[in-house]
Amino acid sequence: MQIHRFAFSLLFLFVALTGSAQKALPVLRVTMDGAFEAGMDYRNGRMQLTDTDGSQVALCAKFKTRGATAREYMMKPSFNMKLRNEAYSEELDSALLGMRSCSSWILDAMAIDRICMRNRVAFDIWNSFSHLPYETDFGGRCGTVGRFVEVYVNDVYYGIYCLTDRINRKLLNLKKVKMQEDGTPLVRGVLYKSGTQDILNQNSPCYSPDSVACVIEWHNAWELSYPEDYAGRVAWAPLQEAILEGNDVAYVKQHFYLQNLADNQIHLMALSIVDNWGNKNRFISVRNIHKDINAPDPTEADRRRMVVLPWDLDTSLGGQYDGSCYDGNYSDWPVADIMKRGPYPFSVLLGDDEYLALLRETWLRARRGALSVDSVRNRLAAYRDLFLESGAWKRMTDHFDAQAVRPCYVRDLAREVTLVGEWYERRFREMDAYFGIVDGLSAPSVPEAPAAGERLSDLQGRPVSASDSRRGVYLRRGRKFVR
Repeated sequence: MQIHRFAFSLLFLFVALTGSAQKALPVLRVTMDGAFEAGMDYRNGRMQLTDTDGSQVALCAKFKTRGATAREYMMKPSFNMKLRNEAYSEELDSALLGMRSCSSWILDAMAIDRICMRNRVAFDIWNSFSHLPYETDFGGRCGTVGRFVEVYVNDVYYGIYCLTDRINRKLLNLKKVKMQEDGTPLVRGVLYKSGTQDILNQNSPCYSPDSVACVIEWHNAWELSYPEDYAGRVAWAPLQEAILEGNDVAYVKQHFYLQNLADNQIHLMALSIVDNWGNKNRFISVRNIHKDINAPDPTEADRRRMVVLPWDLDTSLGGQYDGSCYDGNYSDWPVADIMKRGPYPFSVLLGDDEYLALLRETWLRARRGALSVDSVRNRLAAYRDLFLESGAWKRMTDHFDAQAVRPCYVRDLAREVTLVGEWYERRFREMDAYFGIVDGLSAPSVPEAPAAGERLSDLQGRPVSASDSRRGVYLRRGRKFVR
């Protein structure tokens, strides 16, 4: 313990003398009674966060291990941190490390990601090219932000973590629960999270209106992230209706934002986020479930529409859920296979010309910006340099090399990041090939005769009969072709 504290003091002395604060990581020290346990409930403790300039924040907090991965990687578990007042009776907001002020934080251990940055890089990309379709106090941001820190728990070193904010009511500007004159709560904004560990048997629908978790249909489980204190039929009704009754194109186009769906799908396709194209690892939110989706005022209707948001992106960029893909061997879910199926509501739209055209336009935009090869490589390189130049990567790998049980990591971070960048360049070319793009330009269309009964549309999205022999430019399977 004394050695750790002495090394910590030397680190900040070095920073003060050299002015290299940007090449250090903040340090978070957690103290609490007892060690972390798998599945433990919130436990009182304290946190002390020291930034790279030596400034400190010390607060009371509650800690809880989080996620299924934490149960398998207790040598480096992820956990939730809730800031509290001195009596632990009230929430306490704080703007940690310059991020937005809030009381609930995540300490992501990244225990199955051998480069400890995939989730952060994928969310950084998401935040740079996709925003909420309405204004918020946070510029329409709809993904987490985070800062890498080195963590000690009860003076035991745990390595590099990412301290992140949460996707929650405040970030998404969802309407708060309103207490009515009769004392009953009026649930307005809702936030659903796909996937749950709280229900073991997910083979059959399982729904209790007062539960914060339910199985809507076979292996389609959800948690009510907000308002978890007011679960009930009213809170669950929008999600239940959508999944059980909204399986047609017209419903999805009315109740969801198409651009938001296209952003989600392009993000997942380009980064090959293999653990998210199903009934898990995403959020659905509604600003106010009491607004009328059929209202002539678009502002009124929009407040009832649903937004889909990504979550838990550590299997992106060739990663795998168990850390088994590395050293040039990466998970590589073909783009064409992703287009063959998907979860609700994407599954409803994968044959719709309007959506397919929008999907292609979204890739054309993203490939020149946040999802360009240079952009992705630069993000990976920036975190690689931070880990290496701060010495944090060596401290972490040296520590776990000496342990009998270890999380997933690589010794040669520079080489691994280079290989991941090469994987993405290949993925980028696969995306271009799928959407018919050559050197950033649309590939010439082949005037192949449409099959009988095949759906076509003109450039305004109006349906055109496949038997129509007039010359022109049409949309077919989301792509332009010339007849």
